[in-house]
Order: sequence, then structure tokens, then C-alpha cells
Amino acid sequence: MILRLVTFALILLPSVAWAGVCELERPDWVVENGPATGLEELFFLFTSLPGLGILGALTLAALTAQKRYFAISTAFAVLVGAGYWLNDTYPDETTLAAIAEGCVGPQTLPIAACAMIAVTSVIFLGLLWLRDRPADRI
Repeated sequence: MILRLVTFALILLPSVAWAGVCELERPDWVVENGPATGLEELFFLFTSLPGLGILGALTLAALTAQKRYFAISTAFAVLVGAGYWLNDTYPDETTLAAIAEGCVGPQTLPIAACAMIAVTSVIFLGLLWLRDRPADRI
């Protein structure tokens, strides 16, 4: 009976079995740095491929001032933000294990950053549309 309780307690504790989760999710995370924060998640977003795509599309849109690039940056930001929101709202077992171990932090800041980029792109898209619209004169 005691052996079963000890075995059950060892299964529930974070152990080597969970170490593989952080090696897959965040290979550069170090246990000594402590649990991940929102700023680390934001840095992870903008150094990953989707984040670089958002930044690239936004940079291209800002440099060329063309409506289609602002629309593309809006679409990228909305898709990535929706993915982060879904992963935060309905996490899978791997994400839950990574959060429990501490290598994945809160997703609030990356979601807010994607939302701000999308809203900013829509505002500039509207301003460009208003600029290019023919003036009605009576």
C-alpha cells in the first residue's frame, strides 16, 4: 500500500518525464532562470518564424505605403494572435506540461501585441484608403 502511494506521488511530481516537453517546446530555456514571463513569451514570438513574418510584412507596408501590404500584415497578426489565443484558451497536454514546468509563460502579452499590430495596420489601411479616394466636389 505504501509503495503504491509513493509511486503515485512520484508520478505527480515534475520529473525527468516532463523534461522532454521543455526540450521540444523551448530548447533554449534554462531551469536556473526560473519560470518564463510574458516578456520572454513576447521575445519568443518575435524571434520565431510567424513573428518575423508579421514584422517583415509590417516593415514592407511601412516602407512602401501600399494597401495590400498593410492588409497582409493585418492578416498575419490576426492569424498568429488567434493561434496564441486558442492555445491559451484551450491548451493541449504538451502546453499544460510546459506551463507546469515553467518553460512556457503567460500568453497575454503576445496576444496583445498581435492585436495592437492588427489594429494599427487597419488604421493605416483606412488612412491610405481615404487618401487615395477621389474627392467629391460640387
